[in-house]
Amino acid sequence: MARLDLSILDFGHAGAAVDLVAEADRLGYRRYWLGEHHSRWQCANPLLLGALLAATSEGIRIGSGGVCLDYQSPFRIAEDARLIEYLLPGRFDLGVTRGLGLSPDLRAAILDGRPAPDRQRHAERLAELHGYLTGRLPAGHPLAGQALPLSPGPPLWVLGVSPDSARWAARHGTGFCFSLHHAPDARQGEEILREYQGSFQPSPEFPEPAALVVVSLEWAETTAQARKEAELFAKVGMVGTAAECAERIAETADRFGVGEVMVLDLFQGMREPAVESFRTLAALAGLSPRLPAEAAGDG
Repeated sequence: MARLDLSILDFGHAGAAVDLVAEADRLGYRRYWLGEHHSRWQCANPLLLGALLAATSEGIRIGSGGVCLDYQSPFRIAEDARLIEYLLPGRFDLGVTRGLGLSPDLRAAILDGRPAPDRQRHAERLAELHGYLTGRLPAGHPLAGQALPLSPGPPLWVLGVSPDSARWAARHGTGFCFSLHHAPDARQGEEILREYQGSFQPSPEFPEPAALVVVSLEWAETTAQARKEAELFAKVGMVGTAAECAERIAETADRFGVGEVMVLDLFQGMREPAVESFRTLAALAGLSPRLPAEAAGDG
């Protein structure tokens, strides 16, 4: 497997995250992002849990992958992110997505009776968040020219699979994360990434384009066993042995023209299988360990 940066996306049990991020940190993964999911056992607040993980880890970047903008105030998200950046400078990424498919009752509870923003309003809220986060609010905005709380926030990453998301990220000079996990059969992904990279407008946070691709995988000792286990999951992008999945990760990086791939390991939430898969992939990728084993509580 050719050398590239590898990161981890965590959709697993919130209680397992402390141990898993310590192992990922030790092994040399670049980032560890947390998704927002409103279930009995997953993380509902990646900003809160992410801040705790950033404070208890060493060099790995922690992030949200991502905060659901449809359910929260852009100003409040920016305030929380600014606080994290102030206390833990250079350790956090703010990844933002639109929202999730929720049951009507849960959606109503989260929104507190408010209607979810439509697609056009989502773009406006994303621009508001970016302005609050960076302090670069447009002329005429009620808070333009006013001092915002603390220092500017962490870098913003737009999560999406559409050309509109890529164009928005390029126009505003943010990072862009394309999720093959959510769109494993996407046929225009390469074109979308090329458009982002080709039309990117530099910003203070990102002087150059910053793009990564998320893949989901299920591996086992044999390809047949992996395929059988993958039947338990709705979406799996890569299925096979560890070596086969590692090779496909490298091929995906080349195909999309990115230097970083983020892996959603579907064993996450079960500590021992997840730790073993982290170690296996790190070895196949040739990652350089960041911490001695005893520093990560592995001794």
